[in-house]
Amino acid sequence: MRGWADPSALAVFVIAVALLLAAGTSGALRLPPLNRHGPLTPAGIRVTAALGVLCLLVAGGVALWGGHDSPPQPTAAPQPPSSAPPVTPPASTATTEPAPSTRPTVDRTTDSPPAPELRELGADRVSLGTSTGYDFDAGKTAFPSEGADIVVDSTGISAVSGTALALSARTDTRPDGCPAELRLTRVPRSGTASGRAVCALTTERNLAVFTFSDSRSSGEVTVDYVVWGSR
Repeated sequence: MRGWADPSALAVFVIAVALLLAAGTSGALRLPPLNRHGPLTPAGIRVTAALGVLCLLVAGGVALWGGHDSPPQPTAAPQPPSSAPPVTPPASTATTEPAPSTRPTVDRTTDSPPAPELRELGADRVSLGTSTGYDFDAGKTAFPSEGADIVVDSTGISAVSGTALALSARTDTRPDGCPAELRLTRVPRSGTASGRAVCALTTERNLAVFTFSDSRSSGEVTVDYVVWGSR
């Protein structure tokens, strides 16, 4: 019991027991008079001692009971929870390589459609004077409003509205020397680059390739041409 560990309670109990034994065994015990009638008799001493012992026992019991009911002292103070933040393991720095794509590779390279094969539709040699127009598709002279493809003037050969001219890379009338786009509207009668042929887009969207020679004496132009088309 925890009550006996208290020194004051143990001392009170020992003194009470000692007084009780002394009162019971010593008949000659004399105490100073407690009242005016004289000293106590042995019976009075025993009663007085018994009462004192009873009081001491009650006091000791109370002390022992209080010591018994007192809550036990903690042997060790509980450790306060750590205030340090939890340690989070660092995320992996390894780079995850993306999975290879399973989509089929589409080859977007396509060949250009082959140009339609041109065949010769007509050919001729004509002499054209100043202000004369010519229709390569019909093979005859004509005015611009009647379907002419070119018009000759004193200094050059001009394309009519809706047609176009270009210099060929060849000196003959083959079509493979003509560029893909014809953008010229006029070529001079003299000084044409090294005698190269001229390509003409006709009103019917055929290709006329011609060479010409300028006759200064008569003012006329001699034209040798071939008309090429896919029809």
